[in-house]
Amino acid sequence: MRYSDIENVNLGHRQISFGFENNLSQEQNAVMECLADQIKQHGHVVLSEFVPYVKETHGLSEFKILQYIFWIAQDFKIQFRINNKNLEMFKVKNLLLNSIESGEQLLIIAAETVDDSVFQGAKNLYLKISEEENIDDCDQYELGCFLAKKIRIWQNSFQSYKPSAQKKYFPGKKEIDRWLSFIEEISTKQDSFSLISAFYDNSAQILNLYAQEKRLTEFYTKHHDFWTTLIKSVEEFSENLPELNKNNEASADFDGLKQILSSPAPYDMISEAYELFEKVRVFNDMIVKEKTDQCRIDALSELDQMIEKMKGLLDTHNANMDLRNKALYSLRQIKTRVEKAESINAVNLCLNGAEYIFDVLPENGALPIWFCARSARCLLKRQ
Repeated sequence: MRYSDIENVNLGHRQISFGFENNLSQEQNAVMECLADQIKQHGHVVLSEFVPYVKETHGLSEFKILQYIFWIAQDFKIQFRINNKNLEMFKVKNLLLNSIESGEQLLIIAAETVDDSVFQGAKNLYLKISEEENIDDCDQYELGCFLAKKIRIWQNSFQSYKPSAQKKYFPGKKEIDRWLSFIEEISTKQDSFSLISAFYDNSAQILNLYAQEKRLTEFYTKHHDFWTTLIKSVEEFSENLPELNKNNEASADFDGLKQILSSPAPYDMISEAYELFEKVRVFNDMIVKEKTDQCRIDALSELDQMIEKMKGLLDTHNANMDLRNKALYSLRQIKTRVEKAESINAVNLCLNGAEYIFDVLPENGALPIWFCARSARCLLKRQ
């Protein structure tokens, strides 16, 4: 065996092209038949002896033979073994890369067979946690593939939810960490014997994992956007807490909403959260409208005072019509915008705009007007 052949062996998905996919099925079956025949005769196969044997009998390159062997192992049909211990594929590859001579001690054996009671128990468990209706015809290899696929689905789900679960008020962080650790533990060995045994031995935990993954999937696929809106809205509602507390019903609804939001497992309270959110939102909108209306009234009053003071100062300085129009036009425009503003922030921005106008007048060369404006602001602050 050559180092380059071992290095090029792929441990990933078979979709990757190696330039010999057209004959893959026929050639791999030939290698599998040779393995089965040699294992039946001798109980095992020595890797360093088997590769040249297949090369001579079937005319395949050593790289192809190695690749097919690893793919057959990936299908849980064989196992690698050294010093009476089973070895995962990536460890076998690293072992050979470190020492090609280790292939002389590396054995290939048939995958272990589970007891029928264990097989039936694991199969019944799989039916409970899958949408499969009937898998009566599956063998140990196929069941192992089903379980491995299920594990990958669970693992991918938990990993996709984990970033959101780490944020404040999002549920599931501890559960996700715990179940990812459990999944890693039971799937350390990916051969069918180990997977089926692990599922059978951990049946109760597997059922709990299944239920938890189902709850989290429903939450993060159906209610994630609502929960994000809820978190932001509760922060906004809190700004009006004194007003909310004046209404017993609104106060109780808001407290209930915060309790649901703070719950580590709010899955069964989602419908209630939707209902409470809508009730509190309606009441909060009324409060915001009242505050906005009052803010608008106060702002218009302040602008009226500014306009009147400006007129008086312009009269005092005998400003001509052109200067009067320039000084008063912008203030009147701002007043119009305030009348149409629909939020407190919009009203405040308008008032800031009025102050900004006073500050930039000198830059336009209107010093007499700027003098009047500054004087008007000073008089208003003294009142």
